[in-house]
Amino acid sequence: MTVTGDAVDADPVPRPTPRARSLRPTLATWPLWSMTAAMPLAYLLGLQGLVWCLPAVVFGARILSDRKVRFPKSTIPLILFLGWILLSTAMIGSGTGYLLFLYRWLLFAGALTTLVWLVNVPEERVPSMQIIDWMAALWICLVVFGYLGILLPDFVQRSPFQIILGPIGRMGFVDEVSRWRFAETQSALTGSPLPRPAAPFNATNGWGAAIGILTPFFIRSWIVQPDLRRRRIGYALGLAGVIPILVSVNRGLWISLGVALVYYAARKALRGKLGPFFVLVGTMIAVTALLVITPAGRLVQDKIDNSTKSNDSRANLYGEAWHGALQSPLIGNGAPKRAEGADPKLPPIGTHGMLWYLMYVHGFVGMALFLAWLAGEVLRSGRVRTADGWWTHLALVIGLVQVPFYGLLPQVVLFGIAAGLSHREDPG
Repeated sequence: MTVTGDAVDADPVPRPTPRARSLRPTLATWPLWSMTAAMPLAYLLGLQGLVWCLPAVVFGARILSDRKVRFPKSTIPLILFLGWILLSTAMIGSGTGYLLFLYRWLLFAGALTTLVWLVNVPEERVPSMQIIDWMAALWICLVVFGYLGILLPDFVQRSPFQIILGPIGRMGFVDEVSRWRFAETQSALTGSPLPRPAAPFNATNGWGAAIGILTPFFIRSWIVQPDLRRRRIGYALGLAGVIPILVSVNRGLWISLGVALVYYAARKALRGKLGPFFVLVGTMIAVTALLVITPAGRLVQDKIDNSTKSNDSRANLYGEAWHGALQSPLIGNGAPKRAEGADPKLPPIGTHGMLWYLMYVHGFVGMALFLAWLAGEVLRSGRVRTADGWWTHLALVIGLVQVPFYGLLPQVVLFGIAAGLSHREDPG
C-alpha cells in the first residue's frame, strides 16, 4: 500500500467513451448501489440503517487484500482518526455500548474505504457518472419519502427485518435504524406537534443533511448535461423537491444550500461568469413566491416563532458537550450520554451536531483529526479545474457547513463518495 500526493491545476484527463446509463449494480459496485439507488429496496426490507456499513466491510476487505492499493495523502488525518477513536472504547461500560460504537466506527471507516476504493478502481470499470447518477437517485428517493412523510405522518410499522429478529427487533437501536416511519413528529423542541419528513433515516435532521449533500449530484445528473428531455425532467423533479424541503422546516438544510449557492455564484462571478448569479437571484425570488402563495410559508413562520425553545435546548446541549469534553479531553466519553437529571424527552449529549459529537464522544484530538481531513478535502477539491469537479466540491462544502448542527451519521459515508469522485477528477 502506498500514499501519494495530489496534483492541481492540471489539464483534464481524457475520459473513455461513456457507457449507457444504468441503475443496475455490478459485483464491484453493489455496496454503493445498496445505499443509493437501491435505498427503496433496503427500506422495504428494513435494512436502511445497516446498508451504510457495507462500504466499510466490503471495500475494506478489498483494500486490505490488495498490496498495490494507493492511499492519497489527504486521507492521513482520517486514518489517524480511525485509530485514535478506538481509545474511546475505554469509556464504554456495557456490551450494547460496544456494538453501538462499532456501528458508528464502521460509518467513519466507510468514508475512508469508499474514497480509497474509488481512487484505485479504473474509470472504465466503474464510471464516475454512474456513481453520480446513483447519488441523484437517492436524492429523488428522499424527495418521494418527503412527500410520504407529509401525506402519512403517523405511519409507523415494524419492518420485515424487525419481524425476523423478534424481540430484538423492538430494542432501541435496532428499532431506530430499521423501522418503517415516514415522518418525525416533534413537539418538545418546537412548541407544537410538527410532522417532518424523516425516512429512510430515523430523524428529520438526517433526511435534511442527506438532501443537502446530494443536491449537487442531482444537479449534475439531471440538469447539467446535454440531453434536453432529461434536463426538463430534472427541472420538474427539482421543483417537486422544493416542497418537502420547505415543509421540513430544516434550518440547517436551508443554510447549507444557501451558503453553497452563494459560494458557487461568487466563485463563478470572479471568473467573469454571471449566469450562476442570475440563478441565485431567480432562486431567491422563486422561494419567496412559494412562501407567500403556499401553506409552506405559514409552516416556516410557525417554526421561526417557536424557535426560541429549540435554540435554548440546543444551546444547553452544546454547553453540556463542551463541559463533558473538558472532563475527558483526549479520548472523550465513548458515546453520547444523557445528563444527570435531564428531561428524558431531550436528546443525549453529543447528538446534535457532528462537531459536538466528535468533541464529546472522541475528545478534542479526534475532533481535530476528522475536521482536518474534511477541511483538507474541501480545500483540495476546490482547486480541481474540471467541470465535474465543481459538483463534488460543492457537496463537500455543504457537508462542512452542516458539521456544527447535523450529526451526519450515517451521511459521513457520502463524504467519502464525494471525496473519492473528486480525487478522480484530479489527474494527480
